Amino acid sequence: MTTESEITLPLEGLKILDLSRVLAGPFCCALMGEQGADVIKVERPVTGDENRRWGDLWHGESIDFMNVNRNKRGITVDLKSDMGQEIIRKLAGWADVLVESFPPGKVEKFGLDYPNLKEVNKRLVYCSLSAFGDKGELRSKPGYDGTLQAFSGHMLITGEADGGPVRTGASVIDMSTGFTAYSAIMTALWAREKSGRGQRVMVSLLQTALSVMGSHAAVFLNTGHQPKRAGGGLSHLSPYGAYKTKDGYISAGALSQDAWIRFCRALGRDDLTREACFADLPQRLENKKQLDDILSESFLQKTSAEWIERFEAEKVVIAPINSLSQSLGHPQVEANDLIVSTDHPYGNLKLVGLPFSHDGKKTKPQRPPPLLGQHTDEILMEFGYSLAEIKTLRKDGAI
Repeated sequence: MTTESEITLPLEGLKILDLSRVLAGPFCCALMGEQGADVIKVERPVTGDENRRWGDLWHGESIDFMNVNRNKRGITVDLKSDMGQEIIRKLAGWADVLVESFPPGKVEKFGLDYPNLKEVNKRLVYCSLSAFGDKGELRSKPGYDGTLQAFSGHMLITGEADGGPVRTGASVIDMSTGFTAYSAIMTALWAREKSGRGQRVMVSLLQTALSVMGSHAAVFLNTGHQPKRAGGGLSHLSPYGAYKTKDGYISAGALSQDAWIRFCRALGRDDLTREACFADLPQRLENKKQLDDILSESFLQKTSAEWIERFEAEKVVIAPINSLSQSLGHPQVEANDLIVSTDHPYGNLKLVGLPFSHDGKKTKPQRPPPLLGQHTDEILMEFGYSLAEIKTLRKDGAI
């Protein structure tokens, strides 16, 4: 296991100004902060990021907020005030990257849009995140993860075949957009190495939602076929799905004809390979319900552990359908250093760490998530504000 002293911080020296809210933008900035970037999180005074009040709380703080805002220093600024806007312009002159998630058109009202700020800092990479993109009639329409799962078609292909549309439990569009923004920003920073100039990066939940749709979108574009809901499986593979066992659930499938033969052998149902209605994938898809009924009855005869042993012996893909307790507590998770912790003012805060490593080494959280406005005075003093000026800014509501 890698020790902290052996870990280099690949983004050390990179300066990030985070004006974004909720999940996608904050998650992107948290990833950069975890690799050594100096991230300043800007929130509105008094109320802060609305995500501070969402979901389960830990010592009165939103865990959802803390998860995507670790590795940052926090400052509160009223962007509607002239003095607040001046603070942001000073911070933008310092920053390598600015990330914002205001509805298109709103940031221009503050004079903090890219055309204005690139006059302050020509090397600034300015990343804008929106729900529906910066063009078209819906450009200013607000939207969150569930909104875009609905609009993009995700919900219509999720759920049981005979059920209604279902939202994916995790906020996959928001979190994936954080990865999209991260990769787009890194691309722009690499381009800056050659040009010496920053640029505006545009990222949207809609673009991400359609991109992660993968082959489902490509199939429709080229055939016009609407993918069907398939519960724990896929509509274009059979067998492939979630099955109840004697003591739980497993996910198993056969992704090739050879795997189908091994699947049946592991199940103890070699007779199925001789059935004409299951002879090949087209036949199995045509008779999918009949096959699933047979498999469901067979899987009930043994425990999940027994099936996993039998299927793994035949090299057939299979996995238990775990609870978070089983997943996060699994030795495989520990072996890959996937859980990290940070010393929050309220105690030891545990989180899922970076989803990648470099040379087998992973960085750890550099800072706990900030309390609302925790570093306001510290940051302003770094930028030349005196204590008297800070007192005036606070009195006037600019911070």
